[in-house]
Amino acid sequence: MKNPRKLKAAHVSAAVFLFLIFLTPILIFAVPKPVFLEDENKERTPFPSFNLTTIRDKTFMSGFEDYAADAFPFRSEWIGLQTRLLLAMGQKEVNGVYILPDRLIQRVGEADVQKVSNSVRAINQFAARFDGATYLMLIPTAAEIYRSELPAGAPTLDEKALIDQVYAQADGLATIDAYSSLSANRDSSIYYRSDHHWTSRGAYLGYSALGSQLGFTAVPIDLFNVEHASHSFRGSSYSKVIYDGVEADTINLYSYPAGPGVTGVSIFDGREWSEHDGLYFREYLEQKDKYATFLGQNQPIITIRTDAPGDSRLLVFKDSYSHSLAPFLALHYSEVTLIDLRYLRSSFENYVDLDRYDQVLFCYNMSNFTEEDVIKFVNLEK
Repeated sequence: MKNPRKLKAAHVSAAVFLFLIFLTPILIFAVPKPVFLEDENKERTPFPSFNLTTIRDKTFMSGFEDYAADAFPFRSEWIGLQTRLLLAMGQKEVNGVYILPDRLIQRVGEADVQKVSNSVRAINQFAARFDGATYLMLIPTAAEIYRSELPAGAPTLDEKALIDQVYAQADGLATIDAYSSLSANRDSSIYYRSDHHWTSRGAYLGYSALGSQLGFTAVPIDLFNVEHASHSFRGSSYSKVIYDGVEADTINLYSYPAGPGVTGVSIFDGREWSEHDGLYFREYLEQKDKYATFLGQNQPIITIRTDAPGDSRLLVFKDSYSHSLAPFLALHYSEVTLIDLRYLRSSFENYVDLDRYDQVLFCYNMSNFTEEDVIKFVNLEK
């Protein structure tokens, strides 16, 4: 005869299971959902188009899976629970994030050889047609700098070897060694613990490495005022795992009172230009994406104007790492323009006059450089 207590527990478990099966679809469709998923810092996937074409080509089902995953009730709590369960089972990587005792590090997969080749070719072609000086700085990610701390056998790209390989293929341009100074200062909070970006301290090291090549003298770090603008930043790595076992990060804003002032920031969002009066968008300090304090969200084009003496202009093709680098660069140029080719599909020269610039810098972190295929758009015709 079955144990009545165990039988009752089985009935309760079955009832809860059936309840969840019927309740979950109701919650997914009936309960209002936020358009923006705050914890994960992304837009919620919209309900896919439902018609014969999307059914036949299976885009409806794939889109519906993404919609249902984003609309799943208590999604963040489930992600956090999954992370804790996997950690308890001895797993060290969750959703592409290595969970170390003191930091979260996003895994960088194997490089897409064709995309890297396309990018190198495009940069070389650009350097050949540009009358000024062209520079390339590839920035290693935390996965490279803290490689020795990753779990034994953890698969991750050998970024240093690939940087050396790319630099060897650079033709007609100067290459910047960011790896050496970042590696030498690995214990100086140069990457956020919960985000994939480098910190302002890391960006300062990149700025210092650029100085000797671009022709300016970097301001000594101890001459900057440092504002600890927020102590509660949890970034992109945290969003993938919802894990609170790693301490939140601090957003530090550097300023040099004796340097030139910023006279304006123009932003092109792909449709129109808008103006901002400074480099720091402080409204983001109260939001999830606190890294956007540096020049706001990613935009196609951002131009920074200063009252620096002379008429020197720098054009930067970049990803978001350059947002925290820009305040340092602005100390040495009357104009710095940042272009994110991910958000432009027509020639950048439809919006920016290349002839106005003395120097051009290609500045990318290795994860984006190896996974994206957008640098080729730098040579689109007008």
